[in-house]
Amino acid sequence: MKGRLPAFKQSFFMSPDRKDGLQLQMFYRDGMVYCDLLVDNRFEGYAEILHGGMVFGVLDVIIWYVIFMRSKKIAMTRKVNMEFFKPVMCGSSYRAKGELTKIENKNIFATAWIEDTSGEVYARVNAIFREGKYDDMATFIDRLDFSETAPAIKDYFLSLLDTK
Repeated sequence: MKGRLPAFKQSFFMSPDRKDGLQLQMFYRDGMVYCDLLVDNRFEGYAEILHGGMVFGVLDVIIWYVIFMRSKKIAMTRKVNMEFFKPVMCGSSYRAKGELTKIENKNIFATAWIEDTSGEVYARVNAIFREGKYDDMATFIDRLDFSETAPAIKDYFLSLLDTK
């Protein structure tokens, strides 16, 4: 399964309708989630450098999606270890990637990073997410925009409605 992932309709990071947001397009392929990242200076923390909170936010979203795509679990951030190696510059092209590393009971371990076009890593987060309970799957699904989503991925998300 591969292709574009649905966006949360109200997400600052992903919604195509949020003009104040990043409007990221997430993709899934070969067990990884990724998105291309080119951010203007509206989100700078210091002189053309992307604010570290924005860097973390992008990586947190990547991890949420890779956990869901690999395990079909809805999980939330529990603990993170964030490292910044080089400044992520506004107006420069990067790719953010993430992968699930292991699951132990309700703890889900994953990592995500931002790299430049040559593969040099600028920031990385190692995280533990915690599987949560979400009883209203219909509402969860309704909050997603599937308009650009690959059909197999849409079916994967919609299969949540079939389980109980």
